[in-house]
Amino acid sequence: IPVAEGNVGSIETSLREMFTEPETLYVSEGNGWRPEKGAEKVDALKGSSLKREGLPSLLQLHLKRFKYDWETGETSKINDCVKFPLKLSLSEIISEEEAGDDDTIYDLQSIVIHRGEYGSGHYYSYVRPDIRSDDWYRFDDSHVTQVDYREVVADAYGGRYRRKRSRSVDGNNARKKQRGLFSRIFSFGRSSSGSGGGFGYGGRTSSAYMLQYVRRSDIPTLYLE
Repeated sequence: IPVAEGNVGSIETSLREMFTEPETLYVSEGNGWRPEKGAEKVDALKGSSLKREGLPSLLQLHLKRFKYDWETGETSKINDCVKFPLKLSLSEIISEEEAGDDDTIYDLQSIVIHRGEYGSGHYYSYVRPDIRSDDWYRFDDSHVTQVDYREVVADAYGGRYRRKRSRSVDGNNARKKQRGLFSRIFSFGRSSSGSGGGFGYGGRTSSAYMLQYVRRSDIPTLYLE
């Protein structure tokens, strides 16, 4: 899945562009398509379509977080924000006009996170073992921690994703700002890993690298209901 640089992207937008917006091959630009051998080239549309019967039970999406610069010969990481939903609907992306609701709906089950830059870093994951529950866990080597989904989002979207903070209604805004100032002063020089500064557990270089969704209509079979 391509990652848009400099913008806040989303899985839905990328999938829609991949499967519903074909590329036009113009003869005037040296492209075009030859319908048969010996025939003249004509303008044509080039693209891919997604069909319902080809949808898998487990949908794994690999985000293209690394890029190669042909001018410098260097590879770097793209850490820009890419949003993804808990419930992914492909109903507007598949080529068929009609499809059953559960046939095109996927529920998020797990996320692989990469923290660091190209050529170095660390991998860990967030998993919802029971897709029918809201219990999420972070698996970081031998450490397993139960987390809230908001922590997953803050760590996995990439970029500088800030959690929404509710406004104080008890008149303590001044004291909270003061505590925040002291926190910034005494945290100077610490590792970027952690949820401080608006970043998630992995710090400023953490972002989702792979996503796994479960097809809702196949949950009873996969979980032996």
